[in-house]
Amino acid sequence: MKNTTITPALVFLIADVAVGVAFLLLPPLVMGFLLLLKDVFGVLVLPFTFLFGLAGWSSDMSSLDSVMGGLTPNVLRHPFRAISAAVMLAVGGLCSVLACGSPLAAQVERRLAPLFTLGAVLLGGPELGLIMLPAFLIQLGALRRPEMDFFSREK
Repeated sequence: MKNTTITPALVFLIADVAVGVAFLLLPPLVMGFLLLLKDVFGVLVLPFTFLFGLAGWSSDMSSLDSVMGGLTPNVLRHPFRAISAAVMLAVGGLCSVLACGSPLAAQVERRLAPLFTLGAVLLGGPELGLIMLPAFLIQLGALRRPEMDFFSREK
């Protein structure tokens, strides 16, 4: 039996997985860009900093430092954990989509999807857990109702 309808639960699950992956991958990307920007501006401003220092003025790049200081301090410490969690989320979402395509046949994917999501939450931390809680609940609900049509009255 093939499921040809796209249910709202599946759309919400895919959107939630996409938000979770963005939540994991955007902060290291932004921090890396800001570090690169700081290094480039540091080199470009170096001659003027030297001249202003000779004149008795002190200048530093405190505005860029304050922007970078406001972000999470451990964003760049664990890029492998963030990438691993993002891959696990993507694989869990893919398992859910594949399991929804053939509700009666895809038992392994249906059981693996919540496990991948749970593993990603363990790697990503409690913030990711709050973001991924609806997707995890939908994946658990799909174990009981494989067609993911939770709001229909037919059984």
